[in-house]
Amino acid sequence: MKTVLVVDDNHVLCRLACDILRRDGYRAIPASNATEALAAFEKEEFDLLLTDLRMPGMNGLELARAIHDKNPRLPVIVMTAFGLVEADDIKVCLPKEDLFPGLLEKIQLCLSEAEAETVEQYDRN
Repeated sequence: MKTVLVVDDNHVLCRLACDILRRDGYRAIPASNATEALAAFEKEEFDLLLTDLRMPGMNGLELARAIHDKNPRLPVIVMTAFGLVEADDIKVCLPKEDLFPGLLEKIQLCLSEAEAETVEQYDRN
């Protein structure tokens, strides 16, 4: 079972995303800010980070950079209500108004790509 860290300061949206992911067979761990997310990341391994872009304190891009300092291969999906962004540390940016059902498709795609990269690296060694 793949584990997704879901970070959003909007508690309703965070809970909804976690519920949908769990129904689709994922283990979803909620965090309401970057500090909670980094603490969770220290305790366990995740297969994907799903984070809001704008949050009080550390924003989603800063969180993605901090996570990638520890695990550069972890796929990151950023969700935002304020326009799409592109950055090296994120794989996909999704507008919140189009979050469902596109989120599940994007998660599957990111996890498949990450798995293929791992297999490719393993084959090279």
